[in-house]
Amino acid sequence: MTDEIKQDPELKDETILDKVKEMADKAEDFVEDTAEKVEESSFFKKAGAIWDKIDEFVEDKLEELEKSDIKEKLSTFADKVEDKAEELFDKAKVASKNLADKAEDAVEDLTDKIKGKDEAPKV
Repeated sequence: MTDEIKQDPELKDETILDKVKEMADKAEDFVEDTAEKVEESSFFKKAGAIWDKIDEFVEDKLEELEKSDIKEKLSTFADKVEDKAEELFDKAKVASKNLADKAEDAVEDLTDKIKGKDEAPKV
């Protein structure tokens, strides 16, 4: 009876290893079968067709964009914006110079008035 209870540990390990391999094979078969069913499903086929249409649409739009003269239009627009910015910058420089001149004149006038009061004869 003790012989029946005591089993060879190597046999026990092989049995567990065999069972694990068998379960892994069954899981692999299950995954493969499920993948085949999904690939054959109408949803998968419709999704693939939709994806193909999207791909074609994007490619067509990219071709249209490349054929259009948008690059030249954007370049022309950028040049116009740059010219306008330079023009406005020049106007701002002139305006700030004028403002600085007026401020300088106002300070000189104020200084002259203050000096004039100091120099005024005392009665």
